[in-house]
Amino acid sequence: MYAFLMATRTGWLAEDRFMGKVLDEWAVDVQEFIRSKLPHLLAVAVIAFVLSRLLSIIAARMIKVAEAHAASRGRVAQVKTLAGVIRTTGAAVIGAIVFLQFLDAVGVNLAPLLASAGIAGVAIGLAAQNIVKDMLNGTLILIEDQFNVGDVVTLAGLTGTVEAMTLRKTTVRGNDGTLFVIPNSQITTVANQSVDYSVATINVSVDFSANPDKVLELLTGIATDIRTSEE
Repeated sequence: MYAFLMATRTGWLAEDRFMGKVLDEWAVDVQEFIRSKLPHLLAVAVIAFVLSRLLSIIAARMIKVAEAHAASRGRVAQVKTLAGVIRTTGAAVIGAIVFLQFLDAVGVNLAPLLASAGIAGVAIGLAAQNIVKDMLNGTLILIEDQFNVGDVVTLAGLTGTVEAMTLRKTTVRGNDGTLFVIPNSQITTVANQSVDYSVATINVSVDFSANPDKVLELLTGIATDIRTSEE
C-alpha cells in the first residue's frame, strides 16, 4: 500500500512539490524509527513489564509470609502498608524511566526537562522535608518491627496503646482516653512495654501501726493470685 501511494503521487504530493518532499522526509523518518528506535522501545517495554510483575510477586509474597507467621493483625497491616509502598514506588520509577525512554526515542531533548525536574525536586524536597523524614522513619519502624498495633508504648514522651500506624504518623490512645497523633519523625526513642514481658510497680501505703510481715504476706498472696489467674 505504501509503495503504491509513493508511486502514484500526483499534484501537490508530487516529488518536486513541497508536500512531496515533506512526505519523503517523513517516510525516511518512519523507516529510521522502525529500524533503530522501535526495537529499543519494545525491549524497554518488555523489561518494564517483567520488573512490574516481579514487584507484584515480591509484594504478594511479603503479605503471604506475614499472614502465615505474624503474631498479630497489626503486624500484617504494617507489612501490607510496606508492600504497597514498595509496589507503588517501584511502579512509579519504572513508569518514569519508560516515559523518558519514549521521549528520547521521538527526539525530545531531555536535558532541559531533567534540569527542570531536578530544580522542582529540590524545591519540593525543601518544602516537604518533614514529610520525607516522617515516611523514612515510618519505613524503618515497620522494617525493624519496633512496635505493633495494640502495643503499650511511650513515644515522644506520650504513653498509651498504639491504635494505628502509617508511614507518616502513629496514633496512640492514652490511658485517660486521649488520642495522640505523633509524626514518625518525632519518634526518636521507643519504650515498648508489650515485648516479652513488663513489670508493674505499685506503691502501697499502709499505716505505721500495721505489721510489716502481715502486709508482705497479704501482698504476696494477691500477686500470686494475679499471676496464676487465667484472666
